[in-house]
Amino acid sequence: MADGPSGDPMLELLSANGPDPEHAQALMLYGRLVGTWEIRNRYLFPDGRWRTAAGEWRFGWALGGRVVQDVLWCPDFHGRFPGTTLRMYDVTTGLWRITWVSPKLPSYFSQVGRCDGAGGMVQEGTDAQGRRSRWTFTEVTPTSFRWQGFSASPLSPGSPGCPDSPLSPGAAGSPGSPGSPGAADWPGSPQGGFELFQEMYATRTG
Repeated sequence: MADGPSGDPMLELLSANGPDPEHAQALMLYGRLVGTWEIRNRYLFPDGRWRTAAGEWRFGWALGGRVVQDVLWCPDFHGRFPGTTLRMYDVTTGLWRITWVSPKLPSYFSQVGRCDGAGGMVQEGTDAQGRRSRWTFTEVTPTSFRWQGFSASPLSPGSPGCPDSPLSPGAAGSPGSPGSPGAADWPGSPQGGFELFQEMYATRTG
């Protein structure tokens, strides 16, 4: 067997050439994101300010083609530690079992994903402390999409665990430009007490 990317034979076993043919149509819910995306990442920090960073988001097929894995890297937020998400299609339920890990924080989220009924995806679950989370993919086209992260608790300064963004490392990151949006400038929160704490816009580059 030939070595995988970077000469690592483990990556050869991890990666897949495409979706599992037996479930290819269902797998394209997230499979349509496979490729490389440039992102603009905005995150609400505990001091109440929004900070912005550029980054890259890569999606690929894994584990026999029933998993879509991504690697997200924003150098200003992550340093040398990107984060990764595994999205496994559960053939018995038609849902997606999702796990995010970030060694920088560290951070861990477990969610269940599904179609949102409007052309996008919604993921709901909990973080390592048991706080509820909701992540959404909307405005999905072949060349762009919007991602939003919501928390069940208000992200006010001093809140326990407030820096534990799934995609940003708390006190790191560069300040946004003057006039960076506050919470009132962002879309309203979904029902159920969730509040927006992060938003990313993605543009396909590969």
